[in-house]
This record gives sequence, structure tokens and C-alpha cells, in this order.
Amino acid sequence: MEVRASDLRRAAMDLLARREHSSQEMITKLKGRFRQRLEGDDLCHTVVDELIADGLLSDARYAASMARQLVNRGCGPKKLSFELRQKGCDPDSAVDAAFPDGIDWFALAEEIYERKFGGKPFPSDWDSKQKDRAKRGRFMASRGFSPSHFMHLLEATPDEMDGQDL
Repeated sequence: MEVRASDLRRAAMDLLARREHSSQEMITKLKGRFRQRLEGDDLCHTVVDELIADGLLSDARYAASMARQLVNRGCGPKKLSFELRQKGCDPDSAVDAAFPDGIDWFALAEEIYERKFGGKPFPSDWDSKQKDRAKRGRFMASRGFSPSHFMHLLEATPDEMDGQDL
């Protein structure tokens, strides 16, 4: 049985009801769903072009949605840029669209750091303290933050400096 454009459009609408998709992602999913009965890619491209023309599918909207989702998950600028490029989006325009006022990466880094390590003091002996600082630094770097965003969080507080000889 041959696939009709209405079948593809219905499947695309079902996918769009769940979340935003990029045009390339939509084509890939439609091809996968109808690979047994689909003859050529032209019909998929036609349906996706119609969805774009109707304003139901937008790469810019998808990129902005993805940027918001990644920032809400606590991704830093490096990881955000990497993930958006992996999805075929321009990171700069996606972040600008999602956050017109910009993002305070330092505040986000502090929030993520506090969520993970808030209230946990550094160990008292020097070796353990250095290991713990390295562990915390690796965590923040794995989240995509550059050292300039989180190094101030790894510095000893004035309370920790009391009674220590430097």
C-alpha cells in the first residue's frame, strides 16, 4: 500500500504535538516511520515544506526551544554550543532567540555549583582539599562552563582561612 501525503502529514502533526522538531529531524523520523511503504524522499520533503509554509514547523523555534531546555538543565556555554551544533542549529542565533536579554553565565554557574555542592565545606587537610577542588572543577567543566565562570567558587572563603598560615 502506497503512502499518501495525508498519512505523512498526520504522523508529522503527531510528532509536533509532543515537542518542536527541526526540519531535518522531521524528515528523518518520517522516513523511519514509513520506510517500508515509502517510495523516494520527495513526498517527505514536500510534506515538511508544507508544514514550514503553514508555520507549524520552524527551525528557529526548534533551536530556541532546545537552547532554553539545555540552559534549564544547567548546561554551560560550551556544552550548549556543542549540543546545538550536533542538532544542526546555529548556537548564537538560538541563544539570542531564546534569551533576548542574554544569559548571566556566572550566575548560572553559581546556581549549578550551589545545587550540587551547596553547604559542603572543603576538607580540612590540604591534600583532600585539593582533590575536592579538582573534583568540583571537573564537574563544572563537564557541565560546559569555562574556568572563568567557576574558579571563584573554588577559592577558600575567609572563614576557611582563619587560623591558617599562608
